[in-house]
Amino acid sequence: MLCICFITDILTVLQIRYAEHLPSVLKNINCAFPGRKKVGVVGRTGSGKSTLIQAIFRIVEPREGSIIIDDVDISKIGLQDLRSRLSIIPQDPTMFEGTVRGNLDPLGQYSDYEIWEVSIFPC
Repeated sequence: MLCICFITDILTVLQIRYAEHLPSVLKNINCAFPGRKKVGVVGRTGSGKSTLIQAIFRIVEPREGSIIIDDVDISKIGLQDLRSRLSIIPQDPTMFEGTVRGNLDPLGQYSDYEIWEVSIFPC
């Protein structure tokens, strides 16, 4: 089974605001994350961590700039395609109602064998 981790993500001169009449909350963000590396987003309260994650998942759209993942501009693909290929590990662990298997594969896309393989051999 192929284990896919965070691979070459680039934010190009990104600016985010929550509404047209409001100022940008992220300004002139430009960074690259090397492929096959685990990346943590850290910072002080109000530094833009949550906004950056919201932008990557397209909960908020950029005012300027773009987010490129594996040479794909994420604004050019559907939300389902984007969000089904990203994952986030929250600071506080949460289990949703249901089985452990259901929490690992909430969309029911993988066989028990595939779930077992990635559970035993993580990235």
